This record gives sequence, C-alpha cells and structure tokens, in this order.
Amino acid sequence: MARSILGVISKLGRKIDEPIFIKDYEDSSKTINELEEIYQSIKDDDIRKKIEMDILFIKAGDQGERNVYYELKNSFLPMLVLHNVVIQYDDYKAQMDYILITKKFICILETKKLNGHITINSDGDFIRSFTDSKGKVYKKEGMYSPISQNQRHVRILKNLLLREKVIRKTPIISLVVIANPKSIINMKYAKKQVKQQIVKYDQLTSKLKGMINHYNDIDLATRTMYNMANFLLESHVESENTFINKYKEHIENSETDADKNIVESNEQAIGNPEKETIENVKEASVSYSDKKDIDTLRKLLVEFRLEQSRKEKIKAYYIFNNNQMEDILRKMPKTTDELLECQGFSPVKVKKYGDVILRILRS
Repeated sequence: MARSILGVISKLGRKIDEPIFIKDYEDSSKTINELEEIYQSIKDDDIRKKIEMDILFIKAGDQGERNVYYELKNSFLPMLVLHNVVIQYDDYKAQMDYILITKKFICILETKKLNGHITINSDGDFIRSFTDSKGKVYKKEGMYSPISQNQRHVRILKNLLLREKVIRKTPIISLVVIANPKSIINMKYAKKQVKQQIVKYDQLTSKLKGMINHYNDIDLATRTMYNMANFLLESHVESENTFINKYKEHIENSETDADKNIVESNEQAIGNPEKETIENVKEASVSYSDKKDIDTLRKLLVEFRLEQSRKEKIKAYYIFNNNQMEDILRKMPKTTDELLECQGFSPVKVKKYGDVILRILRS
C-alpha cells in the first residue's frame, strides 16, 4: 500500500541506504476473489473455463512479481521503489510493474513469468518453443516483445516527467525481468542492446549494481529522489480491471436480470403495486405459510441486494452472491456472530449489511 504523501515528505532528509518501498508490493488477491465470485454466479461452462484460466494466469503473474519483490527487498541497494504504478499522459496510459529511483537513474521493471523456451533472434523477435517430455519441439509461436512494451512505458513516463519538469537529464532505463526460474532464454543471436535489457530475476541485484556504477556523471540528491517518488505517487491513477470487465456482460445477465425477475415475482406475491422498497421491508412484519417462508426470504434478500447495489453503484454479487445467500438461508443466523459464520461474510460486510439481513430473516 502506498505510503501517505505526508509520510514521504517527512523523510526528505533521510539518507537512503537500503530499498525503501514508497508504494509497497500488493498481490492480486482482490481480483482473484472477485473472479471467484463471478465464477459462482455464472452457469455457462465455457465462460467458467475462461475464468479458471484467467485466475491461473493472474496467480502465475503474482508469483513472478513476488519473486522480483523478494530480490529487490533483499538487494540492500539505496533506492526508492514503487510497485504497480499506472500513469496517464494525455491519451496514453502505462501500467508499470516496478519503478526504481536510484541516485543515477530511474528504472522501469517489466516482470514476465514466461513459460517454455524463448529464443530472441537478430531482429529482436521473441519466439516461444514448447517441448514434450522427450525434449522434442512440438510447437512454436511468436509473442509480443516485452522490450517493445516496456520501451513504450519509458517513453510515456519520460514525456510526462519532462513536461512537468520533474527531471532534466535523469536517464530512464528499461529492464525486462524474467521471473520464472524454469524459463530458458536463448539470446545467442540477439543484438547487444536487446541483451542489455533482459535479466533473470535471480541476477537482478548484480545487474542493478553494475548499472549504478556505470553512470558516474549523475548523482541525484536524496530530496530530489523523494520528490520524484512523491510525484509518481500523486500521479498514480486507479485503472479499470480488464479481467473483471471482460465478464461484465455475463455478470449483468446472470445477476442483475435474474434479480429483476425475482423482485418482480416478489412484488406480485406480496401484492404491492407500488413497488415496496427494502426500507419498507425492514419494518414490515408479514406472515407467510411455512411452505413459502424460504422462497419469500430469498426474494426479499435478492430485493435488498439489487436495491443496495444500485445505491452503491456496484455489482449485486459484491454484496453477496447466490451461493452465499443460500448459505444464509440454510443456517438462518439470528445474531451478527452467527452471520459471521456464513460463507463470504467478513466483519466489514456484517457491519455494513448485517442488521438489514437479520431483520429480513426475522420478518
């Protein structure tokens, strides 16, 4: 999590003699949890398989960035580090895995947890080969160059920092970090300038040391380094989650439309033509036959979920998904402590929605 701007400013006079994380490492557990909830709410097997693959992909990426984080944390190099920074420059946006600010340069790290054997030819093309158990290549495919990708990030960041007069002559360097220990990179025919931009994560510290020693004509003041970090911290923008957005249409179809249908059925069952709101439901005490109790409670919970999601402008399943709702109906909690034992209900969620849910269950 990013340190507060005040906290950064308070350290302007502090000597930097080790890695200091201004924006600390944060994994993708939130995104994974959201995808898992979407998975539970969607019945289409093809979509569910795609979600499973995305979760595996995200976890692999997390592992790669965690490997790099460990190396940076234990490098003992004097630098400021920011993880997962998103910069907007005019119509351009760049998401950077790590930004390192040293006395000699700014370095953008692009972490890649690549699988298979990677060959880089003389033209700078990246070609991935897959082998079977006997070592025979059964598939080759080209891939977008991570060097080109990170050079784009360098251009965007450099233009922004120059325009805002944050830097004048400070070099901004690109490094692609191969974060998978099993990856084999063949750079025999790659040009020197390409080779200089690629490093295995376990060699990152020595690579950075060599780069720091190379730039003898630049020596940034500590205050300048913190000012740069502070500017990047303030410039960071929250980016839309592309993984979640991919399933937006399916979420709406599976949750919102279903909720609308259930609410309409509920209104007909209650016989209220004026579309009774959940605020009315909270105070109402309606008698139903035992046979219809669970169905009625389910409809009331769905009505609450739909109305609350509209108020907060969030997806309905963020409040509770269908599986969590069924768990509530099975356990029928009577207190907040009992609600905490229901699937998906943290203390924060219970504090926010618990009173209403318990009133509904008592109605």
